[in-house]
Amino acid sequence: MASDDNLYEYYKPNKIVAIVFAAIFLATSVIHTWKIFTTRQWFGIAILLGGLFEFVGLLARAYGHDHLDKLPPYIVQMVLILLAPILYAAGVYMFFGRLVVASGHPKLSLIRVNWETKIFVTGDILCFLVQAFGAVSLANLVNSHDSDTAHKVDVAKNVILAGLALQVILFLVFLVSSVIFHIRVSKRHIAKSVDPTLRLQLMIYSIYATGVLITGRNIYRLIEYKSGNGGYLQENEWPQYGLDVGLMAIYMVITFFWYFADTKARANNPGKYGRVPEDQAAWSGNINDDSFPLNHPNAYESGYANGPHLPPPQVAAYNNTAYNPAYDHNNPGYSHA
Repeated sequence: MASDDNLYEYYKPNKIVAIVFAAIFLATSVIHTWKIFTTRQWFGIAILLGGLFEFVGLLARAYGHDHLDKLPPYIVQMVLILLAPILYAAGVYMFFGRLVVASGHPKLSLIRVNWETKIFVTGDILCFLVQAFGAVSLANLVNSHDSDTAHKVDVAKNVILAGLALQVILFLVFLVSSVIFHIRVSKRHIAKSVDPTLRLQLMIYSIYATGVLITGRNIYRLIEYKSGNGGYLQENEWPQYGLDVGLMAIYMVITFFWYFADTKARANNPGKYGRVPEDQAAWSGNINDDSFPLNHPNAYESGYANGPHLPPPQVAAYNNTAYNPAYDHNNPGYSHA
């Protein structure tokens, strides 16, 4: 257990490094605040809260450099830095849900979109509560000298481990769901029916990147708490920054670009980039046979102009192309051979 003179036990927190990272999280949080209110993309609130958790936690850690025996700053830095990534994960869940809906193809999602966000965010809240309980319990035991303190410490660490394990499993399930959606979108050639301002492919890849950061951080924390007192990860401070705080700082930078994905574009202009039904989007037959769907996204491109099924006015409008009566076999003036 930590001594009464130094609650951090193995080292003295680096004040300068803590202040530098606190400044990074403050700056990125300010940028996120600005983008949240200028774009009205409310998924960013969870990301902003995570950034503020990191900022306050790091300030408390910097304060602890000169107050090694003070319990309140120790508890604040321990709890807030531990819990911040849970809020970051919630931001990922909410953004992905909006991305799927904005793509116009929610049926390609492994889990129904209206349930997906609720399931993962609810699980995230459970992880938050479990880890918060374990972290606060553990922090309050750092300078306890009761006979059963060691047992209580083990219980608190196991609670944190359970919360971290649940978080890892939950996030891995989410990543599998997002990969399946990505594969289905790519295989069914739906890209042309998605508003380019959504930047769907780029945003999905950025979700993968944040997933790697969060999962890597959670695995580090699992190993740290599992190794117990005297382990390398607990005896040295650099892993706190290199494998946790630093990764979350990168997350804050990557997610800034999510505000440039216009998830409201389809709602504002549904006629321009409407949803192509999945059965037609998946069509792969010969363009000259009777099965070619009139409202296939490529139906009115010049390369398909010689097919027997040429789009009527409503299909032309669907694809945002000019209607030409000469190419409409239902039109009395149709003369295409």
